[in-house]
Amino acid sequence: MSRKTPDLSLIVISYEMARELPRTLYSLSPRYQQGIAADDYEVIVIDNGSREPPRVEDFADLGLNLQIHSFADPSPSPVRAINYGLSLAAAPLVGVSIDGARMASPGLLDACRRAARTDPAPVVTTLSFQIGPGPQWISLQQGYDTVWEDRLLDGIDWKTNGYRLFDISPFAENISRGWFGPLSESNLLFLPRPLWDALGGFDPAFESPGGGAANADLLWRALEQPGTRQLVILGEGVFHQIHGGTHTNAGSASLEVHKQAAKEYYRLRGRIRIIDKERSYFGPISRLAAEAYARQLTVSQAAPREAATAMRPAPEAADRYLDLLKAVLLNETGLEMEVAFDAVRGLKEIPASFWTDTLYDVPGQLGGPLAEKRRVRAIGSDTQTAQAGPPLGYTMIGRKRLDHLHGCVSTALAEGVPGDLMECGVWRGGACLLMKAVLDLSGAQDRNVWVADSFAGLPPPSQPEDQGLDLSRTHFPSLAVSQARVEQAFADFGLLDARVRFLPGFFADTLAGCAVEKLAVLRLDGDLYSSTLQALEALYDRVSPGGFIIIDDYGGLGQCAEAVDAFRATRNITDPISMIDWTGAFWRKS
Repeated sequence: MSRKTPDLSLIVISYEMARELPRTLYSLSPRYQQGIAADDYEVIVIDNGSREPPRVEDFADLGLNLQIHSFADPSPSPVRAINYGLSLAAAPLVGVSIDGARMASPGLLDACRRAARTDPAPVVTTLSFQIGPGPQWISLQQGYDTVWEDRLLDGIDWKTNGYRLFDISPFAENISRGWFGPLSESNLLFLPRPLWDALGGFDPAFESPGGGAANADLLWRALEQPGTRQLVILGEGVFHQIHGGTHTNAGSASLEVHKQAAKEYYRLRGRIRIIDKERSYFGPISRLAAEAYARQLTVSQAAPREAATAMRPAPEAADRYLDLLKAVLLNETGLEMEVAFDAVRGLKEIPASFWTDTLYDVPGQLGGPLAEKRRVRAIGSDTQTAQAGPPLGYTMIGRKRLDHLHGCVSTALAEGVPGDLMECGVWRGGACLLMKAVLDLSGAQDRNVWVADSFAGLPPPSQPEDQGLDLSRTHFPSLAVSQARVEQAFADFGLLDARVRFLPGFFADTLAGCAVEKLAVLRLDGDLYSSTLQALEALYDRVSPGGFIIIDDYGGLGQCAEAVDAFRATRNITDPISMIDWTGAFWRKS
């Protein structure tokens, strides 16, 4: 008995995608796609010259109505391979994915099918996202690679819930004006068969590697056809994997690739066009996609006349901001003033030359102390000398521990480790300020930063292990920083909002019953045996698998280390503990 004619056909172009194509086809299979049956659609893979072409039998377990053909005359441009695939399509509605490395969200095919039924001449367009921390051509220069991407995908269990792909994927560069702006191209486009015939498929004159602007040209020509209407699918999308592609993954060479594609288009068409005419939007929208919408719409609230955009800050700009933030948190920008005042600390009378000469030439007059201040500030050992007093910054943990904390938060976000971020023992809030800044840059709106402290200094020693280590307010008033001052610091940096949650009180009274449910990063800076143990006992079980536990004083205070070792022994924790620097340590929960 012959198979029924499918409702839609999807052409997928593949070239050297042994790693990426299996994920793509899984995401297009009946095992993953929702609202559409296996015999409602067909997938036609056209391999454009791979050394080891994919085989249908390799994907037999997916239950796909699948064809795989090797194009007989492959070339750097996939255009003629696409048109060959169009000649094989049997359905009245035909879609093309010019890049077989693009995974689909679970409701995409059914949404495209249903959207097409709403108009007699539909041009069904989908939105594109790029897996990773940012635009891939930039991220690749920052160290993003297949290992990182594999870890990201493994961390979200996308096969169970494909909408989690929104959590790890910003908009592609071709979405220049956000969810509701015009599209320069669509990386999965469905047209009815008569419209494909009227257009003659893709224009084979586009011979640039990767097709140049052929994909954009196809969309523009379709929208210029009389009577057509663009239907934009909301709540779904395609998600690009890195694979060394000609355009998205060309790294620093990407700009030159795009220049050449633009030159070809100008030669063939005379001008670049973006069709910004009336269009319809088609849902429904999943919860995770809606949360992604909310995150990205927030970006444009300060400029309501501009269309919302999901483009995150360029990694270079984000890195510069975070580097400057760390310098300010450590007061690296004000070390000359600190050194100058250290020089007159305790003097009954300050010489007049201090105000006229020293303050204006600290490197010349106090070069040695300044160099030493830079050294101890960088490693977070300012307080190791009795006369120094606390640093005039927002944190005492030094640059290396700040950088490590930044890395832990970024990794937890990138890998989708569930939960909030928390520090127990915050002093002036510097580490929490950094965590909130990293969180804001990521666009995540569903995580809190918990700021746990007595805001009245450390408690007096209460357990035998802490005898001889009295860091209470009586002896160290500088460690007692009020909640109001920490809140003001968040406000001064523009980081204070409802996702900063303060938990005032001694750990013994607050942590066990606090509202924290899950933690991705837990940082402990309680110094004492009692404070460290109380925090671990109350919060360790709330740390998600893959989450980070950071101990600030493991190498610097024997009482803290003893508490950590006792807790790990009692709980049979064998995850390796590693040193960050001379005192900070961490482990990752298995």
